[in-house]
Amino acid sequence: MMKNTSESLTFTVPISLEAHSVAEQFRRKHGNPQKAKQVYLNILALSAVKFYLRCMGVETNWSVCASWNPVMQTVMDVADLEVMGLGKLECRPVLPDEKVVHIPPEVWSDRIGYVAVQFDPSLQEATLLGFSKTAGSGELDVSQLRSLEELILLLEETQLIASVQKPTHLSQWLTNIVEAGWQTVELLLGPQQPKLAFRFRSTEHTLAQNPENSTFPVQKCKILDLGQQSASGQVALLVGLMPVSEQEINIFVKVCPVSGQKYLPEELELMILDDLGKAVMQATARSTKSIQLNFSSEIGENFRVKVAVGNISFTEVFVV
Repeated sequence: MMKNTSESLTFTVPISLEAHSVAEQFRRKHGNPQKAKQVYLNILALSAVKFYLRCMGVETNWSVCASWNPVMQTVMDVADLEVMGLGKLECRPVLPDEKVVHIPPEVWSDRIGYVAVQFDPSLQEATLLGFSKTAGSGELDVSQLRSLEELILLLEETQLIASVQKPTHLSQWLTNIVEAGWQTVELLLGPQQPKLAFRFRSTEHTLAQNPENSTFPVQKCKILDLGQQSASGQVALLVGLMPVSEQEINIFVKVCPVSGQKYLPEELELMILDDLGKAVMQATARSTKSIQLNFSSEIGENFRVKVAVGNISFTEVFVV
């Protein structure tokens, strides 16, 4: 049920028995009563946002999220929901009569927005109060939330940008046809490259932890401006290619600091996304000089590379 108040447009839905059942299943996996309650409310909030987005024609995928994983629930206070092809929304529960949305530090990055969901005392209804594009200082006043109408407009705008973004054709690099914005590594970074340090997390690919980048005959680079999220303000995104057959190419994607900086910004993430926007490889910087992911792809396949830190993110679309 939509409600147009003097402050913003909200959305109230009944919390279904199915939502309670799913929340209960996850709650039982946690012996700590406080953690069990936290997980239960997170799942209810997530279910309410999922229902709202379905009503708005927005596809989601919960099964790829940390909030679906009991182990991640144990170590994090997380209620993330993947919006297909766009990224994750964080669904934050708000208790009855609360005026502040609490956002834990572990979800301050890798989110396209934060949706506040307030429950009635009986947990039979949930009202989506609005959203914020950023986590702020970890506490958001309810009165400062943006309307749900703006959220849908943001998702539509992001989808439009993703759909019209021109892909980079990697196989053309092998014939010296290179899109604007990409330059040689030596031209942008100079001949001296920082030594590699790695921290990988992957489930679908085997990663080479000591790759010999010199074996990749084609390497290009572009600079990403992180603004205030980085002391230097910039990092470099490198992509290297090595054909192994007529149909297959080995690829490395690497991020390293520039402007004399020794380390990447803490918690900077490098992700490889499939054509549905699902992260299939991921690395996170923690006092790291550079991070790199290695994989192979066949001619004609496409993927995306996402670099994110804090509330800043960049996505590049590639066709092999």
